[in-house]
Amino acid sequence: MTLDPADQPSVPPMTIPPPGALIDGTYRVLSSLGEGGMGAVLLAHDENLDRRVAIKVIRPAHLHNGGAVSRFLSEARAMARVHHPNVVQIFAFGSTSGAPYLVMEYVPGKTLETWFRENIAKGPLPVDTVLGMLDPICRGVEAIHRGGTVHRDLKPGNVLVGPAFRLAVTDFGLARLFGQPLRPRAFFVSGTPAYMAPELSSETMPDGRYASRADVYSLGVIAFELLTGRLPFVASTLVEMVQLHTHAKVPLASAVRTDLPAALDDVLVAALAKNPAERTPTAEALRLALQGASTRPAKIRRALVADDDPGYRDLVTRILARAFPGCVVESVPDGTMALASVDRATPDLAVIDLDMPGLNGIELTASIRARAAGAAVPIICATGVSSGSDWDLLQTLGVDGIVTKPFDPAQLVTLARALVGSSGRTHA
Repeated sequence: MTLDPADQPSVPPMTIPPPGALIDGTYRVLSSLGEGGMGAVLLAHDENLDRRVAIKVIRPAHLHNGGAVSRFLSEARAMARVHHPNVVQIFAFGSTSGAPYLVMEYVPGKTLETWFRENIAKGPLPVDTVLGMLDPICRGVEAIHRGGTVHRDLKPGNVLVGPAFRLAVTDFGLARLFGQPLRPRAFFVSGTPAYMAPELSSETMPDGRYASRADVYSLGVIAFELLTGRLPFVASTLVEMVQLHTHAKVPLASAVRTDLPAALDDVLVAALAKNPAERTPTAEALRLALQGASTRPAKIRRALVADDDPGYRDLVTRILARAFPGCVVESVPDGTMALASVDRATPDLAVIDLDMPGLNGIELTASIRARAAGAAVPIICATGVSSGSDWDLLQTLGVDGIVTKPFDPAQLVTLARALVGSSGRTHA
């Protein structure tokens, strides 16, 4: 329903738009998603395109601060350069009542910080689940770096856990282009010391050749925390935290949590090297190293693959058979045959195409979920869809994870391990 313009709440000048306000005649503010020192993030409805969006608005107090407005504009430009399913997408940039704002993709769910706090209270996180979450985060950061930007404030609070096991990096407030000068201590003033690379708090100018490795260090801290349940360094003051990151030896993750594969120790120590020249060089290299460090036994005994494209069906079958030795993989060309297979024997994992004859992927998912034995089967949907709203819909219908065609075989395997490791549908 569209309100008459005369009935629409006006946006008071120089304030954060309240619920009900209409921004630029397009975005109806629904609620607040969160607030920080520099601005607020609002949930809104795009009345032109009929979709929910997140709008970041700078606080009125910062409007006369040229540096703050400049950083806000830099964030918009940095986000606009990256198009990747594991990075929050920016849709538009504008100004309301003199205050600049960003219109971004809305990713329903929670931050990784909140997800971690809720789940670690139940006990140590399954290793495969953690590695399955780190994989898309690293992919997103690698895409940011390929776009020529360093994020510089990677932490669990800046990663969103959305529908269908989607993780997306957000908040580019401290992002900087490769080649731009870095001011010493800039990150210490504005960033998060618990996840900060040592060179960014140095009295000397950081070496620009290794600028993106600051993000690799932050990824290493996040990985250590998710795997062990604690940060590598714990301090009572910010100065002490910076000193520990700069000088203290990195603890071995396996000494903190004894059931971790020992191979992860070397991976994390390399990512957390004090000298950026000696650190794991890229987010992609870290992703591959984490992937290779998992030596846990396969847990998938039977898998179902349903896809009417014989090429993809054969590819997925071979990927699963190779990744999970001893796994019986049944492949079928349509949804009706897939459902009959489920009725004969419940699989440990189902990988289904969204668009199939007989029963399509959505109908097949609903039919599997309607069966008592199928309620907890991890279901991965292989599709060309990459829209966040479509991911939300698919999760609502019962899909646990999504791989977008064409996909990296390792991405499918990592996601499969993560979903089975988290006992199916417990990740949301």
